[in-house]
Amino acid sequence: MNIIYSRLFEVSVLHDYFREGIAKEFKLIPTQETREILKKGRMLWRETPQGILVLYRAEDDLSTPEVALNPPVDFCFFFQSTNSPQFFAVTQLSKGPRTYHSGDFLAFQNLPANASSDPDLPEKIVLDVWDGARPKTFLTRITLNPVPAKVIFLVKDASGTKISSGLDESGQPFPLDRELSPDDKGEFLISLDLKGKPEGNYILTLRNEANTLDLWKKEYFLTQDPEVKSALGVLKISYRPVPDHLYGGRDYYAIDLKRKATKWTYIIVSQNKKVDLGTAQLSILDKGNPPGSPYTTYNFQQIGAAPNADVKINNAETVIFKSQVPIPFFENPKLNLELRRKPGNRVLFGHLPNPSRSGAIKVSPGEEISEIYVFI
Repeated sequence: MNIIYSRLFEVSVLHDYFREGIAKEFKLIPTQETREILKKGRMLWRETPQGILVLYRAEDDLSTPEVALNPPVDFCFFFQSTNSPQFFAVTQLSKGPRTYHSGDFLAFQNLPANASSDPDLPEKIVLDVWDGARPKTFLTRITLNPVPAKVIFLVKDASGTKISSGLDESGQPFPLDRELSPDDKGEFLISLDLKGKPEGNYILTLRNEANTLDLWKKEYFLTQDPEVKSALGVLKISYRPVPDHLYGGRDYYAIDLKRKATKWTYIIVSQNKKVDLGTAQLSILDKGNPPGSPYTTYNFQQIGAAPNADVKINNAETVIFKSQVPIPFFENPKLNLELRRKPGNRVLFGHLPNPSRSGAIKVSPGEEISEIYVFI
């Protein structure tokens, strides 16, 4: 008897920071619930150089599954990085006005109606940002200002359907529109118990007593899997009855990550006090790029006086230069940024260092800044 496996879907993780356009130093790991689904459906998952591959055990015709799973079916994979500092430093993690912050959870979801059977044109899966990951059962206290006399507590599943938040003391489901009152500290106690529900994204909302206005709203990935503690986010591949792509041909997906761009800010520090910053007339000149470089040419402007009146490093004077536009991060370094001293037209540095690919990004109003310290 031949054992035959056919491909169900493939996921590639793209990232335009990297030279080849394929993300590095990441893992997609099936959650415990997804491992059970794979086992039930006689499926295997395998890592590939680009991402992951899921296969199912098929009959001799290569397409009919030995054990058919009926939609709806969700496959969830934790997104992990083996180099998180670099991932956060070089990756643009925002969706519209929403930007990732510590404690949030990255989310990648396919749209079943957009599934692609063309390996050259995979369905692009873009980034979403959820408010975190939580167990299916938890308690939390919420403070609202001003404190209303009552609120309505709602829970919705990934399809937007309202569900009960748990069972009351008599074992009956709480109402879908559950009224809550504040305690003597003005806090609202939210209790959630979704044991028995599938893991996934759920929306929790507190609305005003008239049920016309959201007062507090969070979207969480709820799971009992302890592996979530080491995950940056989750990939969710969903199959629905209409359109039905499960076993209807191979599906191809691509997580489409984008590089970050920041304003490079050079803080030139007169460490040995051999250069008089007041008379040196320092400047930064971009001499262009070698063939094949992904960068363009950038201009830098001096910020403040020379020496800078507000910034000293270890009591040493500084002069500060900032790029006029954000510069994107690429795996290849930016070359030919010269630090010049006008008297004598001397080149003090022929290739100024780039920002660290794993360093912190400073957030100022309206812009992100990468600081580079250069000691002269």
